[in-house]
Amino acid sequence: MAPKIPKKQKVDAKQKTESKPIVESKLEAEPATTSGKRWILIGAAVLVLMAGGAAFWAIPHFRGTGKASADTTAAHTEKSKMEQVKATLALEPFIVNLADRDESRFVKGTFQLGLAEELSGKEKSTVAIAAMRDSIISLLSSKTSEQILTPQGKDKLRQEIRARVNAVSPQMKVLEVFIVDFVVQL
Repeated sequence: MAPKIPKKQKVDAKQKTESKPIVESKLEAEPATTSGKRWILIGAAVLVLMAGGAAFWAIPHFRGTGKASADTTAAHTEKSKMEQVKATLALEPFIVNLADRDESRFVKGTFQLGLAEELSGKEKSTVAIAAMRDSIISLLSSKTSEQILTPQGKDKLRQEIRARVNAVSPQMKVLEVFIVDFVVQL
């Protein structure tokens, strides 16, 4: 038979085995994964900041160069035209009904014509100006509001006015049409 162990010794043996601290290697495993995650987050944050900075610099830069080159070309063209214009002829304001079918709309516009030469008193005759006004009124009344509201529409309108006025009165030689006032009823 097995030797009998007193009860007090059995309890002490149990306590000794239960009171042993268990040491795990959690502390060693956590810093490695936490440190790796931390570096990944820092790297991602740096990349986001770099991309944002590059976009902040690049967008205005590229917009500016495209716009600047277009503005420079337009300014150069206008400057060469302005240098050629020797005089202007102010026309009385036009109030004309437009050709819109859905609603009644009108345009009020005031134009000045840029001329290649100064006009003498004979060339400023009321007959020539009346003929120019008539051709401009005919042109405006054939347009719809959609055709003349856009910047491209206004440029086309300038070209058409210049062509019509030069056809009616070639001795005046209109180089440019300046829109001084322009209102479209909507």
